[in-house]
Amino acid sequence: MSRPLVTVVVPVYNGARYLRESLDSIVGQTYAPTEIIVLDDASTDETPTIIASFAGRVRHVRHPRNMGQFPNINAGIAMAAGELVSVYHADDVYEPTIVERSAAFLESHPEAGAVFSLDVFIDAQGREYGRLELPPEMRGQRILTFRDVVNAVLLRKNRFLRTPGAMVRRRVYESVGGFLDTFGIAGDFEMWLRIARRYPLGLLDEYLFRYRHFHGNLSHHYQYLRTSPDSFFAVMDRYLAEGARAVATDSALAAYEGHRAEEVLMNAVNLYISGDVGSARRLVDTVSPRTLMAARTIQRPRLVALRAILGVLTRVPRIGVVSDIMHRRWNRRRPPVAG
Repeated sequence: MSRPLVTVVVPVYNGARYLRESLDSIVGQTYAPTEIIVLDDASTDETPTIIASFAGRVRHVRHPRNMGQFPNINAGIAMAAGELVSVYHADDVYEPTIVERSAAFLESHPEAGAVFSLDVFIDAQGREYGRLELPPEMRGQRILTFRDVVNAVLLRKNRFLRTPGAMVRRRVYESVGGFLDTFGIAGDFEMWLRIARRYPLGLLDEYLFRYRHFHGNLSHHYQYLRTSPDSFFAVMDRYLAEGARAVATDSALAAYEGHRAEEVLMNAVNLYISGDVGSARRLVDTVSPRTLMAARTIQRPRLVALRAILGVLTRVPRIGVVSDIMHRRWNRRRPPVAG
């Protein structure tokens, strides 16, 4: 029997530094048939030249004006001829079997709307420094219900639905609609929840791609010295309000509020580093130690201690050496040492 066509959508904007390595790994896949659509979002660097060097192996689409991340992805999905669609980042590296393993899962699990795989963490030079570890409650699960997904992300945040490791049935995208800009960088997370609300998700406990960090990409810029809540919470709050709370356990909801309290403390740390001690103090005062202690999936004693320390520090003039220590501790410019 003929195998389904897979479309790989590769959105890119000024990605010349890593694009060739990424495309080499994509065109070198063991699976056939595939089509590869590279969507250049009006890049101003050498991106168009690099894409042109893959002529005959990829389809090159260049937008005359910059559309932004998710409109660019939506444009690629709309062009896809494949029954199965993967959206790959232009700075990551893919194992030769990622398409084959993902497509095989969806062929053998017709009920699943999408499937995800795990990633190895690499730095700007491509050196491995870590790997995604599934939380205990997710290990050994191959099919995830909406209840599974909701409780896992409440307990752990989204640490397992990795976008470059996702393959989705095209008909599923057609049924749920495109990616939204509403939630900023968390637009992909919102899509996975939207799909999970209507279809089971698959999870391959296999390391099938290498995700690059610490090289100034969008997520790196987003996280650096961030003083506003992570958009993860806006997505999750919306889904809880729209019915997800009905499938959430009490312990998962307590963990979620603990993550929110931790987020507020990290925002306060960054405000302190930035010199806005008054705003940092007001944030710290909103965090209840009881909320922190009720959440079992955060580092409770350390966060309670941090809350107490910030409570003191934000009531005296800013101490430069303390600010520097916080900056080094919580705003990494370099990856941790491998191993």
